Amino acid sequence: MVVRILSRPGCPLCDEMKAAVEVFLMWYGFEVKVVNVLEDAALAAEYAETVPQAFVDGRLACKYRMEPARFARMLEEAGAGRPRD
Repeated sequence: MVVRILSRPGCPLCDEMKAAVEVFLMWYGFEVKVVNVLEDAALAAEYAETVPQAFVDGRLACKYRMEPARFARMLEEAGAGRPRD
């Protein structure tokens, strides 16, 4: 399972989102892919002003700020299973 974070350099909310997603790695198994939207003209045009965004297996999970309950639910629905002890 892949969690993709759309981000850009110098974005404090992006740093918060990345840190929040990292916490979930302690309980769930997934791959994190951080995408700098400024490195792709099409992504920059669509997302440069609306980052961060976190996607779980292609589905939008969080925009601007982490929503822990929603994020956990989406991980479980995507097959991450239950949190590890």
